Amino acid sequence: MRTLVLGYGNRSRTDDGVGWFVLERLGELGLPNVELHASHQLDVDYAERITGFDEVIFVDAAIPQSPQPIARTVVQPCFRSHAVAHYLTPSDLLALAQTLFGRTPRGILFSIRGSDFNFGTTLSPATERAGRDVVRQIEDLLSTSGPPEAEKRGLAAHA
Repeated sequence: MRTLVLGYGNRSRTDDGVGWFVLERLGELGLPNVELHASHQLDVDYAERITGFDEVIFVDAAIPQSPQPIARTVVQPCFRSHAVAHYLTPSDLLALAQTLFGRTPRGILFSIRGSDFNFGTTLSPATERAGRDVVRQIEDLLSTSGPPEAEKRGLAAHA
């Protein structure tokens, strides 16, 4: 199974850079069949790129009012128009991949609560701890995820 981990946010806005932080830590692990990519924001160009993967894991900062330090969500394809034209969500991206290219990988979003979004390049201690925890969660997820059961038995999976 091929997985893309896509961390995004603004590295110059303190905790908004936690997606980049998680990718840097994952890069140190040398995980097989995993591609890491960091970006300032999600872009429509990723719609084609993600179709080459079985799974996409999104990692982003969440607002300080988030009820929990880490939220892990299964992402469903669903495009919604936004007031800001240069804004896409993971759901939007999966829906675009399906509409434009006929394929949607499985999507998971890790949202990490930030507390400081001022200018700076160092994560707050709480966000760094949560980021390290997400690295462990992703490593565990990747070590337990594999091909669907039918593929493990050598059978063709049918939709």
